[in-house]
Amino acid sequence: MNKSDCLTANWQLIGFEDGSLGKNESQISQHRKECSEHGVTPDLSAYRKGHFEGSKLFCTTNNGFTRGSQGKDYDRSCPQQFEAAFLIGFSEGQTLYGLKKVLNQRAADLESAYKELDWLEHTIAEKSELMIADGLNRKQRIVVRDEIAQYQQQQVELYDLLPELKYEFENAHQAYEQGKDAFSGY
Repeated sequence: MNKSDCLTANWQLIGFEDGSLGKNESQISQHRKECSEHGVTPDLSAYRKGHFEGSKLFCTTNNGFTRGSQGKDYDRSCPQQFEAAFLIGFSEGQTLYGLKKVLNQRAADLESAYKELDWLEHTIAEKSELMIADGLNRKQRIVVRDEIAQYQQQQVELYDLLPELKYEFENAHQAYEQGKDAFSGY
């Protein structure tokens, strides 16, 4: 806060804004520090009153769910009488967020496997062309042949892994959809 802000501050409104944004009541210490440089002391009583009113808007079950489902933190800013309702929503939101994270990871794992298979197929084709190209001696062809065999083995292992990756993705997708249904009241 600058000097003008400190001199003309409506501490109840500042408290309301902080509370409605989910900032902890201890935020006033930052305002106090900034305004002390200008010889202004915040009105703690007005700030607390505003913060309490603003917290009523922030500390709802629905807002808790929204914050939890977005993976946001909660810094214990809700007054005791509102905190239980907020935490119910927050906990359920975190559950849905966790299911979404697992789904995203399973999708990334599956996509990565497909990309690696594409790369292996392309690389095997290139190495196969190199095998029949002019200019390679016997020793070089053996090296290329061994590389192809190694890539083919990796390809087989990935193809064997695909059903498991697909199964894990489908399970994660189903769990996420069930979570969305379970929390559809928000």
